[in-house]
Amino acid sequence: MPTKAAYQTFEATNLEFEFYLAQKLGMTVGRLRDEMSNDEFMHWGVYYARIAQREQLERLKGGGGG
Repeated sequence: MPTKAAYQTFEATNLEFEFYLAQKLGMTVGRLRDEMSNDEFMHWGVYYARIAQREQLERLKGGGGG
């Protein structure tokens, strides 16, 4: 079973992403929560994670480090 710290880390990361996505979409976090399903929110998370992963791989290929 995950520790309380693991849950807190996830919640903090999730909250940070909520603010990031709301800003990107030009809406408040409250509006994002009201209008977006959890399923769509999770898909956005995967989308941005994949972008970050690709950028990191490109940096590593180019010798830019981590």
